Amino acid sequence: MQKSIEFLSENLTLEGVISIPESKDNIPCVILCHPHPLYGGDMYNNIVIDIAQNLYQLGIGSLLFNFRGVGNSEGTFDNGKGEVTDIISAYKYIATLPSINQAKIGIAGYSFGASTTFNLFLQIQTNDIDINIESFAFIACPSNNLQSLLLSNTNSNINFADQILSIKKLFVYGGLDELIEQDLYNTMLRDFCKPSEIIKIDHTDHFFSNEIPQLSNKIGDFFNSTLK
Repeated sequence: MQKSIEFLSENLTLEGVISIPESKDNIPCVILCHPHPLYGGDMYNNIVIDIAQNLYQLGIGSLLFNFRGVGNSEGTFDNGKGEVTDIISAYKYIATLPSINQAKIGIAGYSFGASTTFNLFLQIQTNDIDINIESFAFIACPSNNLQSLLLSNTNSNINFADQILSIKKLFVYGGLDELIEQDLYNTMLRDFCKPSEIIKIDHTDHFFSNEIPQLSNKIGDFFNSTLK
């Protein structure tokens, strides 16, 4: 089943599309967050769509939505701050659906969506945001965003490194991605985030040119193992 939906984020109405495998109840679900809206990113991004289709084939639901100010979603771009609230609101929406297993919800973000999702992930650890996310996938999250978010949060909470160990986390990037500093992924992430896995897909760039099916399979495998 696939249908268009709307939900509130603060006082804004956001649009989305939810896909739920037919004839199934108590299913896991993944919230998918799109790339930068000021560069044409929206919920119909080809990578986001391909991942959603792969998850559906695995029996996992998905919620695609447009951040505030994108498409028919109300509001204006908020440089990542309000967009974190949008993800929380998307979570609260799907957590009310009777067919969704509230204990088996994941989030995946691509590029800007990954940075915003990573910001939410850190805020959950340091500010006790009351949502229950089982696992996270961060796809092509730019290194400068990762570094600034990590440093600001670790400096503000000395227990941060111990708090984040329990949540399952996947980082994926292209080996030719100019926005990725591989040393940061291999050092700072491992030191501070203790990721479940870091995957480099060789011979592809920030847009995973010619490798989108491989990327979707990696994301699908991760959520199939963490949400089922």
